[in-house]
Amino acid sequence: MSRVRDSMRSRLQRSAGFDQLKKRLAKAEARLARQDERLKRQSERLHRQRQLIDEIRLPALRAQIVMEILGAQISAIEERLEDLTEKVHTGAGRGVTDDETAAGRTLLDEVREEHRRIRVRFGVVTRYEERLRRLESALAEEMAAAAELAREAGLNGALANAPTHGAVDIPEDPEDAPASP
Repeated sequence: MSRVRDSMRSRLQRSAGFDQLKKRLAKAEARLARQDERLKRQSERLHRQRQLIDEIRLPALRAQIVMEILGAQISAIEERLEDLTEKVHTGAGRGVTDDETAAGRTLLDEVREEHRRIRVRFGVVTRYEERLRRLESALAEEMAAAAELAREAGLNGALANAPTHGAVDIPEDPEDAPASP
């Protein structure tokens, strides 16, 4: 009786396309394994990029605080510069001696030089903030790509709890990039 049952089972499997289904299943499992590997690589990249961002976050916050402080200092220096300019120009007709005028002009030149140095510092901070902005933008793009990869993996049945985020390729700094011919 078992021979008949086994024979019937094998005939039924062949007639129902069991072999074709088995091949299709093997292909689908191979695709899912490849998707799983891609997803693991993306997760590792994301982890590395998050570590990078965590390392950058504190210096960026400090740079922002310094920029706010420098902004207040520049405003105060600009006010002093205007006051001194006004005193130098209007004081010449009010009996101010040449020594006082020379001292005022010297002080005015010193204030202008300090003002120039502060503007240079602001330029450095601005470039740093631009680089951070590009990093955040690249992170958002990579996260979207990884989310799409995870969505595809989910549609194919790979890893039901797959993460929906990716890693970041840090864009080149345009000032450091080689010039195009």
